[in-house]
Amino acid sequence: MSGAQQAIESILIGGPEDGSGRSPEATIAAWASSLCYEDLPADVVAGMKLLLRTIIGTAVAGATADGCEDVVAQVMEWGGTTEASIWFHGGKVPVHAAALANSTMARALDICDFAVPGQHIGSSLVPVVLGMAERVGGVSGRTLIAAMTAGSEIAIRLGHVARLDGFDPTGACSIFAPTIAAGRIIGLTEKQMANALALAFNKAGSSFQSNVDASLAVRVIQGFVSQDSVICAQLAQRNITGPKNWLTGIWGYYHLFCKDARNDSLLLGGLGEQWFARNFGYKTRPQCGATISSTDAVMDLLKAHPFEPEDVDRIDIHMAAEGPCSLVGSGFELGDNPQVNGQFNVRYCVANAIVRKTVRLAHFTNEAVADPQVGALAQRIHTHLTPELMEGRVELAARVAVEIRFQDGRILTCGADGPSGIGAKAKTEEQHLTDFHEHVSYGGKPIAKDTANAIVSQISRLEEMEDVRDILCLLT
Repeated sequence: MSGAQQAIESILIGGPEDGSGRSPEATIAAWASSLCYEDLPADVVAGMKLLLRTIIGTAVAGATADGCEDVVAQVMEWGGTTEASIWFHGGKVPVHAAALANSTMARALDICDFAVPGQHIGSSLVPVVLGMAERVGGVSGRTLIAAMTAGSEIAIRLGHVARLDGFDPTGACSIFAPTIAAGRIIGLTEKQMANALALAFNKAGSSFQSNVDASLAVRVIQGFVSQDSVICAQLAQRNITGPKNWLTGIWGYYHLFCKDARNDSLLLGGLGEQWFARNFGYKTRPQCGATISSTDAVMDLLKAHPFEPEDVDRIDIHMAAEGPCSLVGSGFELGDNPQVNGQFNVRYCVANAIVRKTVRLAHFTNEAVADPQVGALAQRIHTHLTPELMEGRVELAARVAVEIRFQDGRILTCGADGPSGIGAKAKTEEQHLTDFHEHVSYGGKPIAKDTANAIVSQISRLEEMEDVRDILCLLT
């Protein structure tokens, strides 16, 4: 067989296998099925507990956001077996339906976690594992942590190898995290886990067009991911098969979501030794991550050189990468869903920071987004794709440079290499706790301070819990 024929054969059957004799797909299934709590570094365990606490807080804040109560009403109308609770609203429905509702709430205000290349894992992962744990019963905190870690690690790695070009990373990558975690909770075998992942591949997708058009689909996509992951795990438990070569096959993940750029070493290298799950970011502002670099830069400039919106003649925001610029850089308008338009529009976000001198959840209500003073300034803000800012380095994809021209002729510039909330700019534990308490006291379904403190306390000792349903008692 010629070299070219061997290459074609490799693509068609998903090979070559790695040194263990397993295909990449089998390697992922085996690792995801066998990871033990005892294998986890202490900081990774702490990270999963932080993720759990954060998402509970974001779900409280989003419980009555636009569309969320409608989703709750729909799943209640569907009815079915009473397996899992709808948080903060009450009622029980099948796990997949509860996950749809709870995840939509968790993502609604865009204040959750984020990971490369913009996927939101926790807002699906946490509702799914807690829903599955409620259905199964007797799930320990250690089991929950291991399940969350296994799913997070694989999803983040899939995000790092992806080249999505308009696919929503949450839909394309994050779905594998709750699928693995759900499979762990219900005890899938390695073979069944392989099928669960392959079925999830067939559900992977969704588009950033939902964000660009400021639709409520953005938050519902998070629910779709959760619902589909539960269904995939449960079908795999009944031995429904998926494509064996879902990752490396001719029309597999590498082809569809990576533009045929296969990278087994990044995806699989150091599994269990190098922890990508350490790399979660957390929103510092209730807006799309692609808007945060610009907002950070302007907020820092305001501290050093205070000015008022009426002083501004024109603002130019230069963004390094096409993806972020296309996602959040369009002209600002209220549209049918002002809250979503505000969250996903860098012109609004920067104008809001300048007018209000801070960024709060209350600034992203429909009424706040319609503030004419903010809207007028947003019309004087312009965005530009400036690829040279990236310097050929993918890690600078979120870099921005901002130029502000004033009515008196002055020009001030500022910039940021990436958003706050991740890496060297990660939030402190104090900031996390402050945000948690702000989130659980916000919106139409706030929880009592004593309840919030009890949630913090229980999650702090999660690894000691024999049944994580003790946490769910505080969410219903």
